[in-house]
Amino acid sequence: MRRLSADIPEYDLLHAIGVPFSNPKTQYFDEGLDGFPAYGLKPGSDIKSPYRLFMPEKLYAEFSITATVRPANKDGGFLFSVVNPLETVVQLGVQLIPSGPGLTNISLLYTDANIYALSQTIASFVVPSFSKKWTRFALRVTNDNVTLFLNCLEFDTVVVKRNPQELVFDSASTLYVGQAGPLISGAFHVST
Repeated sequence: MRRLSADIPEYDLLHAIGVPFSNPKTQYFDEGLDGFPAYGLKPGSDIKSPYRLFMPEKLYAEFSITATVRPANKDGGFLFSVVNPLETVVQLGVQLIPSGPGLTNISLLYTDANIYALSQTIASFVVPSFSKKWTRFALRVTNDNVTLFLNCLEFDTVVVKRNPQELVFDSASTLYVGQAGPLISGAFHVST
C-alpha cells in the first residue's frame, strides 16, 4: 500500500508474516511468479499484529493498494484487514468473494468505526475468476474515485464518496493478513 506521491514510503503488509512461521500447518512457502518464493496461507492461519507496526496512524486521502495473489479456490476471503478494537468493523480491507459462475468480486472496505457500526464497502469490481492463477491487481484511490488495475491494465473506475477523506485508525486496531479476525468471516486460502 502506498500513497500516490513519491515522497511517501511504501508499507508492505507481508512483513506481518513472521518467519519462521508461527504455524507451519497453515503457513507455508509456495512457488510464486517466475519461480520466486511466495507466502501461502490456509484457513486457520492466524496472522495478526497491531496495525501501527506496519501502517501509518492515518491513511492518506489518496493511496494505492497492490497485490499479487493466487487464490487456492473460488471461495475468496480477505487479503488483509484492519479491524477496530472490538473486531466488529473492518476499517480498511480488501476482500475477494465469488460473484456467480466464473466471476470474482474484488471489494475495497473503508470504514470510520466512529461513524459506522457496520463495515462499509466503498468500491466493488466484478472480474473474471482467477482462482488457481497468479494475478496482479491494484486499487488506486483518489479523492473522488477508485480505479482497479487488473494484470497491469486499467479495468474500471467507480465514483466514490468517502467520509472521512483521511481515515484515522483507532490506536488499538489490529491488522490481519488473510482474514478479518475471529468475529468476521472470510479466512483465505491463498498464495501471496
